[in-house]
Amino acid sequence: MHYIYTGMFEGIHNLVQSIGNFDWELLFVWSLLMAIDIVTGYISACKRGCVSSRFMRTGLYRKMLDTMAILAILLMQSVVYYLGIGAPIGPVLIGAFCLKELTSILENTGTKALPKVVQKWLQGIKNTGLFN
Repeated sequence: MHYIYTGMFEGIHNLVQSIGNFDWELLFVWSLLMAIDIVTGYISACKRGCVSSRFMRTGLYRKMLDTMAILAILLMQSVVYYLGIGAPIGPVLIGAFCLKELTSILENTGTKALPKVVQKWLQGIKNTGLFN
């Protein structure tokens, strides 16, 4: 029985250690972008006069799903490193989440003030359905 507990604690220790090697600055940037997105989304809804708790709840559910996806990415990255593969899968995927938040912030702040090229780019991203 002692070996089971020792194995479990060693596994948890290794998991925490591998997650500790992750680039936490990138997670901090993503968290900040997510907070800015929530605030700009609320301000935009107030400005348009369409504040709705139903839409806010849906948005918060999406943010919770994004957070769960980030946790899954962190776990996947630790498995990849455990297998001996040094690919930066986690930072690349979290960078994609940062891009998603940035496009949402730009959409919330009003794309009319942006150059036409950026407006077309944002519309193209929105039409793909990847970031909905």
